[in-house]
Amino acid sequence: MSAASADADAPNILPPGTVESRNNTANKSQISSEIQAFLNGTDGNGAALGFKSEYRTLFTVWMFVTRLPSPSWVDLHPGFLMRGMVYFPVIGTVLGCMYAILFDVCSVSLGLPPTVAACVSVSFGLYVTGCFHEDGLADSADGIGGGWSKSQVLKIMTDSRVGTFGCAALSMFIFAKLQLLGTLGVSSWSLACTGRLCCTPSPGGGGAGPAIIVAQTLSRLSAPYLIRTRDYVAEVGPKSPFYIFMVEAKHLVTWPRVAFASAYSFGVTSMFYGPVFALTLIMAVLILAHIAGRKGDYLLGGVMGDFLGGTICLCDLFVLVVIMAKGTIVELYQYCVEALSLTEAPDGL
Repeated sequence: MSAASADADAPNILPPGTVESRNNTANKSQISSEIQAFLNGTDGNGAALGFKSEYRTLFTVWMFVTRLPSPSWVDLHPGFLMRGMVYFPVIGTVLGCMYAILFDVCSVSLGLPPTVAACVSVSFGLYVTGCFHEDGLADSADGIGGGWSKSQVLKIMTDSRVGTFGCAALSMFIFAKLQLLGTLGVSSWSLACTGRLCCTPSPGGGGAGPAIIVAQTLSRLSAPYLIRTRDYVAEVGPKSPFYIFMVEAKHLVTWPRVAFASAYSFGVTSMFYGPVFALTLIMAVLILAHIAGRKGDYLLGGVMGDFLGGTICLCDLFVLVVIMAKGTIVELYQYCVEALSLTEAPDGL
């Protein structure tokens, strides 16, 4: 059977012309009828969006981000994809657990050096996700580094070829991540003590395992935050009929859903590093995402898929760097608390 006949016989998950019709909205602030249906609690075909629909939403993101199997009844509907941005940190936790387990198997069971174990873990992550976010990092570096105007930056970013800036950024990202994970060393698994910073202050801060899980979780929190707070730029190229839906679909990433993603990320991070340091990490990620969003506004007029992927990679590294500096941060926190207590103490005591 030829490819053309196979495509002709394949069932249409969406009605013919649905994807192309999403390219007709001229005003970014206008909410199309399909998105309005999602906001009103239906999927655009009259079916109610109840608790069960969250399963489809979750697995839509899982299918989009990874190469791992998904239920056969799940399709890449952009509406469910945008609603599923709230589950980006959840997907990050699942992937982070897989990477951390593989790291521990290599470093503890097989006795490999931490840097070699990190190389195996990172390589596995690149395969599982299909270099999804790393591709965005390379494309963003090429566009921002080689473009002089908004149109040039967008044209370069949608080019499938990787240029000098992209190769350099991708190489530096992988080398830095390997070095950080190798320096963090063998994992130390223990739950944090509620109400204070956990673990003895040290450069390792629990080793690479917990750091991998937390970094994979928190870095993906930047995506729903940026989509909610910034305009989505209409992409050009062969994938534009699909991604043009994102221009309006930021309305589906509501503040309550962003708050859920933040609360989930805080809970996961608190398990390993305590609530105070978890709050520090979340604030650091949101600040970096905010700075990236302002840069995206200046260069692109908003954000787009590749830019979001590049931001996730930067946040991943940034979280690992902050975890590496946990000992210094803990000491500074304790010093500030002691200084504040001495300042507030009554005279003569």
